[in-house]
Amino acid sequence: MKIGMMAPNSTATLKVMRNGLQHDVPVTLGEFPSTEARASLNHHDSAAPDKSLDGVSVENITPETAQDLKLPASTPGVVVSEVSPASRAADAGLKPGDVIQQVNHQSVANVGDFSQALGKSGKDDSVLLLVNRDGNTLFLAV
Repeated sequence: MKIGMMAPNSTATLKVMRNGLQHDVPVTLGEFPSTEARASLNHHDSAAPDKSLDGVSVENITPETAQDLKLPASTPGVVVSEVSPASRAADAGLKPGDVIQQVNHQSVANVGDFSQALGKSGKDDSVLLLVNRDGNTLFLAV
């Protein structure tokens, strides 16, 4: 059976070649987040509300994501899944795996809150982000 046809949370065994030897590696399959659970902020429209976070993609924090990032399951915010190297956000130091907890001092619990908070900033304004990185919080101005 092809992996794409298997149900989420089922186990598949992958055959991996390493140093000329074949290893069987069991993996638990996850589910790709729905479009409601992730947001891509790659604006190409001059009427877009905010340009400071072009090239940044964020997703809701799932229990699996929290575990991967070694965060408590109750951690609020959105996790940065992608940052374009040529973006203002990358220049400011934002990295994949960062958890954005506030946008301009407004708390963010999910992708909807994040988008709403960004919509309140002007299209050329800087954005102040409260970021949790490896259990430490810091502010980034983008």
